[in-house]
Amino acid sequence: MESMNDSSFATTEVKVYRFSLVYRIYHFAVGAVFLVSAVLSHSFFLMAVLIVLFSAFMIARPFLMSVTVDQFSVTFKSMFSEKSLQRSSITAVETIHLKGATLRLRGNIDEKEKLDIPDLFIFDEDWDNWWSSYRDLSDDKPISLF
Repeated sequence: MESMNDSSFATTEVKVYRFSLVYRIYHFAVGAVFLVSAVLSHSFFLMAVLIVLFSAFMIARPFLMSVTVDQFSVTFKSMFSEKSLQRSSITAVETIHLKGATLRLRGNIDEKEKLDIPDLFIFDEDWDNWWSSYRDLSDDKPISLF
């Protein structure tokens, strides 16, 4: 099996992954519904402003959130933050369940070094082949009877 450093995945280009079509449609629909409700509740100014802000958040989220992979790092950009992990430091992956399935990339330099990527994005076969080449910690968990 190819190791991460030997893999040709994103060595010459930058790959950017965005929300899946289902999540984009969901966010646009919810944003549109709340925008219409803000217009209809314009007489309650403060509530209408809050609804418009939520609507803007829902519509902007698919455009702002992404996972970017380049030759040196994997970066997860959320609405208000951005976190990267050096590809050379990744030693294992783990599927965890926080608010849905999340892929956790674990680094080898520090036990606390990790990058959580929610299952909201459309990934290609190259991505799947790349991260499946690492040790999967979610399969290594012992079965507990207690």
